[in-house]
Amino acid sequence: MKSIMIGLALCLLAGTAAAQEMSFEEYEPRSTLVVPAHLVRRAKVPFVDVHAHQWQASQMSPAGIDSLIEAMDELNMAVMVNLSGGSGDRLKAAVENLEGRHPGRFVHFANTNFDGADAPGWGERAAAQLEQDVRNGARGLKIFKNLGMYVTDSAGNRLTTDDPRLDPLWKKAGELGIP
Repeated sequence: MKSIMIGLALCLLAGTAAAQEMSFEEYEPRSTLVVPAHLVRRAKVPFVDVHAHQWQASQMSPAGIDSLIEAMDELNMAVMVNLSGGSGDRLKAAVENLEGRHPGRFVHFANTNFDGADAPGWGERAAAQLEQDVRNGARGLKIFKNLGMYVTDSAGNRLTTDDPRLDPLWKKAGELGIP
């Protein structure tokens, strides 16, 4: 009996060690939940998708845009917020392409490239670009999670969201009244 208990303890310890080495990507537990299914294929009321990424919005074909609208209509999605509008000519083309074809169905957010943020005048240039992007149809500023995680200055220091070099950008967003 004692040897069985020791064997069981060793198996449990080995299982714990193996589980500790398992990566997040490898962890795929099977659900044992059994409930009646009630698939909802269409919202009862129109809704806004506030987190979409249409990376190629500026290059979508008319047929591709119409197909996207059909899919939105099937779901009863009234508006899609494209957080990946880009900046400059790319943003302008995205706005013209999607909103020009289906007015009122898309909202585009501008994006800022933080490369060179420690160069003299970067903040002012970024703020001016944001202002131009809003004139071109952007209705918000999306900051991707790379800021604060991976973006570094020329010295290799992580650029944080409260870095004073970014203040002109945040100030301009406030002046423009955009999220």
